[in-house]
Amino acid sequence: MKTIKGVRRTDRPAFTLVELLVVIAIIGVLVGLLLPAVQAAREAARRMQCSNNLKQIGLALHNYHDSFRKFPQGARYGLTEPNNWRFTLLPYLEQQAVFDLAKAAQGAGTRINFYPKGNTAHTLADYNVYTQQLLNLVIPAYACPSSATPEIYTISSHFAAFGTQRVSYAGIMGAYPDPMGRSGAFYKTQYGSYATNNGGLLINEDKAFRDITDGTSNTIVVGEQSGNAQFPTRAANYHSGWSGYAYTGTVTTWKAGTADQHRYGSGLTAIYHSPNPSSLGAEANAEWDSNTPLTSYHPGGVHALLADGSTQFITDSIELALLLKLSTRDDGLVIEEW
Repeated sequence: MKTIKGVRRTDRPAFTLVELLVVIAIIGVLVGLLLPAVQAAREAARRMQCSNNLKQIGLALHNYHDSFRKFPQGARYGLTEPNNWRFTLLPYLEQQAVFDLAKAAQGAGTRINFYPKGNTAHTLADYNVYTQQLLNLVIPAYACPSSATPEIYTISSHFAAFGTQRVSYAGIMGAYPDPMGRSGAFYKTQYGSYATNNGGLLINEDKAFRDITDGTSNTIVVGEQSGNAQFPTRAANYHSGWSGYAYTGTVTTWKAGTADQHRYGSGLTAIYHSPNPSSLGAEANAEWDSNTPLTSYHPGGVHALLADGSTQFITDSIELALLLKLSTRDDGLVIEEW
């Protein structure tokens, strides 16, 4: 008769509390090590998308130049011209429908009006049917994905439920002071800032490749203004700029001390500060000033579009003198390596 041998069962002891805490601590350390890498990878992707946005804008500028043998005007004076460069480029950014809508919102002989009742409270019914469709509209190529500022700039107490896009990029109308010391390259506005005409995208003027005598690879035409913790709203407000909130006043001469009107919604800036400055003066302390700085949430600097269609990352530590040269199309000065 066969006998069945007994099978010995060995019970494994459970994790002790100390062992469990050690495992949890190890997992916590690993997560702590991985999280910065994940965040860095995400920012790298966002930074690449921001650069691609500017490349799209650069391609649009080149296609516009191919069609008209010149670049668009940076911005225009007068109540009958609603558009600046952001508006003009819409058809070249696959936004023909938005361009047509904005033209319809403009109406004949007037401009797009986001303040139809002035400084009093608004309701949706106060806007025409076309302008209503422009409210809260976002153009993807004009939005930096790293920006922590809200995509929509609400029209404050006038109509807090709606607003217009904060555009992340500003046209460069030049630099102040002029690197060559030319007094006819700028004028002083009524708010103490300096508008210039030594850049690539100008007020009431259009320039072509032939005018960029410093070289298209040495001239910035669009810079990033996606905002940062200190200055989250500079030049991105007042109806995006792309919608073309009208200038007031008229440029008659370009000379020092010539007072003129503000830059609401112009979509332009004249370089006066280094990127992401820690403080600002009166010339750049509000959205309507002409010298709002280049800013971003990217660690260490901002993106810029050169006239040749390429993009560069400009560090916060760039010498201001070099940045002024890069922002000027025809100063004739040698550009150092950067």
